[in-house]
Amino acid sequence: MKKELIIILITTVFLFRCDGGIEPEPVKPDGPTGFKGAVTFTGDWPDGVKRTHLVVFKKPIQKTDDFFPPNLSFVSDSIPYGSSVFNYNSLENNFLPILQLGEGSYSYVVVAQSKTEEISFERKDWYVVGVYCNNGDQSSPKELILRAGEITEGVNIKVDFNNPPPQPPY
Repeated sequence: MKKELIIILITTVFLFRCDGGIEPEPVKPDGPTGFKGAVTFTGDWPDGVKRTHLVVFKKPIQKTDDFFPPNLSFVSDSIPYGSSVFNYNSLENNFLPILQLGEGSYSYVVVAQSKTEEISFERKDWYVVGVYCNNGDQSSPKELILRAGEITEGVNIKVDFNNPPPQPPY
């Protein structure tokens, strides 16, 4: 009887304490999380532009307050005026290092321009000139999905100054 009780006890412990048996625990990625791609510009750059940045927002821009903090997730270094192509890597071209991208989805990835000298967090100071989008349709923003420990490649945006995208609310 004692022997049977010990076997039942050991079996119970193994059944309820060993989640995956001798399976190894899943490997957690230890590399950086980010994205990279290129912004391609066509047409003539507008006069008076002082700042051009790649900007990532967690949620879509549905009202003026959604345009900046706390929805703002990433801002690239300033893109030089007159560029035809700007290749970037979010790990190397981070204008605001306090903003760190993590695993998750981001709803609105855009290239935005401003005519102000200083960085402004007011929606009225920015104009969207390019959108990371589905099938070239700038009215249909494409969700950027980042996985922990991976660099998502091919996040490319086309800016056509002769055919600007729809603007989010002012």
